[in-house]
Amino acid sequence: MVRRRIVLYGHFGSGNIGNDSSLEAALYHVKKHQPDSDILCVCNGPSEVARRYGIEAVPMTGVADNEQPCGGRASRVRRLARRLMDELHFWTAGPSWYRPGDRFIVAGTGAADDMAVRRCWHSPYQLYRWCRIAKMGGAQVIFLSVGVGPIRNRVSRVLMLKALQMADYRSYRENAAFRYLRRSGYDTSGDLLYPDLVFSLPGESVPTSQEASCAARTVGVGLINYCGWRHDAQAGDAIYRQYVAKMKCFVLCLLSKGFTIRIMSGDRTDQRPVAEVAGCVHDQGNAAWSQRLITEPIACVDDLLRQMAQVDMVVASRFHNVLCALMVGVPVISVGYHEKNRELMQEMGLEKYCQDIEDFTCEKLMEQCESYASEWKQAAQRIHRKKEVYRDLLNEQYCKILA
Repeated sequence: MVRRRIVLYGHFGSGNIGNDSSLEAALYHVKKHQPDSDILCVCNGPSEVARRYGIEAVPMTGVADNEQPCGGRASRVRRLARRLMDELHFWTAGPSWYRPGDRFIVAGTGAADDMAVRRCWHSPYQLYRWCRIAKMGGAQVIFLSVGVGPIRNRVSRVLMLKALQMADYRSYRENAAFRYLRRSGYDTSGDLLYPDLVFSLPGESVPTSQEASCAARTVGVGLINYCGWRHDAQAGDAIYRQYVAKMKCFVLCLLSKGFTIRIMSGDRTDQRPVAEVAGCVHDQGNAAWSQRLITEPIACVDDLLRQMAQVDMVVASRFHNVLCALMVGVPVISVGYHEKNRELMQEMGLEKYCQDIEDFTCEKLMEQCESYASEWKQAAQRIHRKKEVYRDLLNEQYCKILA
């Protein structure tokens, strides 16, 4: 019997816990529904994905040695010639990697936006080319609970929308994707809405939070290295500085009121604001405050979920930090940079606990924390009911595409 190949595509293995948790969820269900399939992951960090999940993985360039920069003696002409040869080989040999009945799955994440994308020939072009050769080889192309938009660069928008148009199946994780696509003149008829894949992580891997006995006394603060949509460290430095200053103020205010703070992150790059906020607390010279500030390493989604289960409330900016708090049943305040945060919070009945990352205030954060004290139990119950609905919907979707 010919074994079916299933390719999982996404920005995995490069330090973003939310992205990796999407892969982990999809991989679990692929193995459950298609235990005899050959699984390949196309990603940013293939060596990390292969080590962690025990599956074959290749870089998005399609050429293994392109993960390492060329040596200093290689001329620009030789490097360009090598890239052209690699590209030619990709387009000529790539379709032969697939057989009819194989599946190429873009697995969750903000697959079709250009946040932090500097060049259109990076992730926008990579997405287009991989979808194209999969179609040329006869595979089904599937976009599975992905985020879409905004895509501000015009060329990137063309490439990503063409990739979507090739798909045999498309589902989006939020209504904002439908709104963005319709504004872009894209026909979404036949496309579906399903929850984020992370809600389908196996139940035994998700710890349960302990119900707060009274007002929340331990707050998880999820920080992000945010420099604006383009993630331009120079142009966005003022945005970053303003954000960190407000978070320092918020953390110090909580500590002064007797709260314990657990600082969390969702990406390797977030160590910058984590270090700055922790340093600010230690610089106060207050030993009691320093003892109530917890910073533990977070290397994977299991670490993140375990720490989320140890707090009474979470204040976070990264979408998957907000989502993981909801996964373990912890009420959360979103300080978001995208419509997806607010939309998820609205679905959970928590819309009054949202602020925008570029104009939030420490004062309102404190008000929102105090408001939770009176409705912690009711909020936790709403979250539990909703996430069970999400799990059922995602199981339905996996059966639909993997049967």
